[in-house]
Amino acid sequence: MEYIVIILVIVFFIGSVSFSIPSKRSKQIAQLRLDAIKLGFKISSLAYSNISFKSDDKSLASYQIKNLSNIKEAHFIKDKNEFILYSPSKLKYSNEYESLLLTIRSLPESIIEIIFSEALIVFLWNENLGIDELKRIDSDLKKL
Repeated sequence: MEYIVIILVIVFFIGSVSFSIPSKRSKQIAQLRLDAIKLGFKISSLAYSNISFKSDDKSLASYQIKNLSNIKEAHFIKDKNEFILYSPSKLKYSNEYESLLLTIRSLPESIIEIIFSEALIVFLWNENLGIDELKRIDSDLKKL
């Protein structure tokens, strides 16, 4: 009887310790987010974001960076591997729309949705693609 109690205590202790150790994937995401912060990004989960996205995929993360582009108000959504303008619709009838659409289409395919505001560029993407993809996104956004 004493051995059973000792074995149960040991199994319980090993289980609780192994539960608190982070997984390989969570270590990779933590490192990616640390590197993203060093690049100047702010990161938030889609579940806790105060920005309303069309996508409701909770596996995506919202990344923000300062808007240095000349695009001050736009919301683009990827549909069938093609960016479409979600809002404002008045932008579609402006003279710069075609050139704007070409520059948006040149962004990496990993971006699912992108919102331009006066101060920020906010985009959704799959974090599993790694830091190299994020650096590519960063350099392409700075070219806008």
